[in-house]
Amino acid sequence: MTTLIYGLGESGISATRALLDRHEQVIAADANDSEMLRDTLSDLGVEGRLGAGPEILNGVERVVVSPGISPRDAVLCAAEARRIPVLSEVELGLELLGPEVRTIAVTGTNGKTTVVDMIRNILQEAAMPHAVAGNSWCALMGCLDEVGRAGLLVLEVSSFQLHYMQDPGFEVAALLNVRPDHLNWHASFEEYVEDKLRVFEGQGPESLALVSAVDPVGREAAMGFSAETLAVGEDDTVVRDGRLFLRGKEIAGEDELRFAGTHNLENALFAAAASERMGADLQQIRAGLLGYRLKPHRMEVVAERGGVLYVDDSKATNPAAVAAAVASFERPIVLILGGSEKHTDFAEIIPLLDRCRAVVCQGEAGLRISDYARKMWHGLVSVVRDLAEAVEEAESLARPGDVVLLSPGCASFDQFAGYEERGRAFARLVAGEYAAGHVFEGRG
Repeated sequence: MTTLIYGLGESGISATRALLDRHEQVIAADANDSEMLRDTLSDLGVEGRLGAGPEILNGVERVVVSPGISPRDAVLCAAEARRIPVLSEVELGLELLGPEVRTIAVTGTNGKTTVVDMIRNILQEAAMPHAVAGNSWCALMGCLDEVGRAGLLVLEVSSFQLHYMQDPGFEVAALLNVRPDHLNWHASFEEYVEDKLRVFEGQGPESLALVSAVDPVGREAAMGFSAETLAVGEDDTVVRDGRLFLRGKEIAGEDELRFAGTHNLENALFAAAASERMGADLQQIRAGLLGYRLKPHRMEVVAERGGVLYVDDSKATNPAAVAAAVASFERPIVLILGGSEKHTDFAEIIPLLDRCRAVVCQGEAGLRISDYARKMWHGLVSVVRDLAEAVEEAESLARPGDVVLLSPGCASFDQFAGYEERGRAFARLVAGEYAAGHVFEGRG
């Protein structure tokens, strides 16, 4: 079988190497052409094509596609027209691993990296061999041997990776929430929902499906599941009177945990339920959550100066994540929004803006967001050029007791290579290491 690896990012490189190690016939291709990509092909030592179009499909029997490539790409449309199977790097990895590996799959618009990290912490506490892979972690095809040895995979899976999956049959599948996002990749919100729900396909009565009690998409879909279904946030898996309960058993009190926010408490219950299914007991779950700290750029306090708290929530790249962040604070907020344009609807945050002293909009999407906010909210809205100017403006507006919150609701690619770089830049700006007007390195 001849496999086309289409897209030479981390997942494509990992897939190419794994198939070459299995002595399969591989062609590697990318729609772009650059010196870096030419070096990549040279290092792989594989037949390849850069600046590829549909002609690359001649003689190809299947396509393994990188997650960043839209289904409306010319090569993928041509593959569909020719009925050439298309699968994601994750699906290929699961195929090669086989059914012997137990898998927890976690997806959702927001929180999936945090839930996977919480599960990882619990399984470590329980001394249960496991491997973590997927969206924010190593590419699955790059750690097949590790996963095979562990026999237990915790997989963070995005809508991009789920798009091409057929009946994955995960032992545990968790859908945390679904909000409008990535509408520059998906044809519609309806397609995005359909792709997220693929995480439950192939599950049977012996499987466990986890949904949120407050997420309409998951709740509605759950009525048709054949798997055992647990709605996190109701009945006996819930936060009640400041205590976390899993199937009626108390795990911990909110005041014992090193993280806060309603959304993070729900994340902890998802992690607890998934870990319990894999064999972790209540004390191990408790220890794993008590020892857990949030990963960087997720509601991370970077400074407190002059009575003002500065919080980096750069990972919040859609409005639903912004809403969760704003709802987590009792004190007044100076909110920094904006970044690269994804054409998402910010209606979800409007009811929460009364918690804000001011909103500062910046970046490529800044003007559109500021125009919308001014129409819908009567508070103070500023618009500036970039993040450096936004921090300067926020500092001038904040008062003692306030929070300056970077929760952009947008991707970062107008100024930075990713949300991590944006978060680090925010911390340096707050520390006074950059002046307004600094031109950041990154994508223009």
